[in-house]
Amino acid sequence: MTETTPPQSLASLAKGLWWLVLIRGILAIVFGVIALIAPSIALTAVAIVYGAYAVVDGIASIMHGVQARKTNARWGWLVAGGVVSVLAGLVALVVPGLVGAFGGLVVLWTLVIWSVVSGVMGLRSAAGADSGRARTWGIVAGILSLVFGVVLAIAILLSPGATLISLVWTIGVWAIIFGLTLVITAILVRATAPAAAPAA
Repeated sequence: MTETTPPQSLASLAKGLWWLVLIRGILAIVFGVIALIAPSIALTAVAIVYGAYAVVDGIASIMHGVQARKTNARWGWLVAGGVVSVLAGLVALVVPGLVGAFGGLVVLWTLVIWSVVSGVMGLRSAAGADSGRARTWGIVAGILSLVFGVVLAIAILLSPGATLISLVWTIGVWAIIFGLTLVITAILVRATAPAAAPAA
């Protein structure tokens, strides 16, 4: 008797929350379409969301620092960090396009550094391995990572705008695929939950 209670609870929970999953999926698809059609708007939207978060987080940090001034000798660092966060958020809200572009370039250069370092480490690791397929594939993977990093760096230097748009398009495609997955999941949960619930 009691063994059927957990499945019933899960079915009821799934039935009640399926629409939240559906909304997340739809929002992800909308963002993905916007990223593909108007990448600059997508970057601006991300910057605005970050700006709002940074302002709220900064205010919370300042309040925390002020409240902790009697118990924490380093409370000033909390306030200073909060002030910096608020200023950064305000900049993002005032000039979101600039902040979005800068943030995108930071992501691209992070990919470059990661690819180059990963490639070098992979080659060093493969060189110390025993001869065979593992060593060969390790060398190939290291070279590919290095080549990708160098090519991406050249692309950023020669045409940062086009490279940034390509990144936004990639994120847009991923968002659409992710959104479709959530929508399908929500529909399947909605379809199966009613059938599972009556099994008392």
